[in-house]
Amino acid sequence: GEDHERVAVVLGNMASVLDDQGKGAEALAVWEKSLDILRRTLGSSDNGQVATSLLNLGSSYRFQGMPDEALARFEEGLGVVRRIHPERNVMEGKFLASIGNIYTEQGRLDDALAWYKKAHRIYRKTLGAESAEVGRELG
Repeated sequence: GEDHERVAVVLGNMASVLDDQGKGAEALAVWEKSLDILRRTLGSSDNGQVATSLLNLGSSYRFQGMPDEALARFEEGLGVVRRIHPERNVMEGKFLASIGNIYTEQGRLDDALAWYKKAHRIYRKTLGAESAEVGRELG
């Protein structure tokens, strides 16, 4: 049936393609459906797949010019990641940088810089200070 984790994953793939095709409104609807299925089938929102879905959904909202909706998804996802990975991980850095991107686009540069610094600290801690991935994640 429709309520299966694998269905949610396929819907996420479809939403990504729709985003790539410039069909943002359609992509958002599919991302939302995928997230809804994940929440129902996994029994909890505190799950890595839910966090990834929130990051993707937030990014889609951002690219559609809907920063408030994007920020809400990024903040929710950041909370999920912090609950399931209190020791910090790369996904937390991705959410922090994504929030920084929203603030940059809004002209809130001091706020953006603060969020980017947090992301940088997480990446240095989780990937290693000399890792080339630190630059890639922030780039």
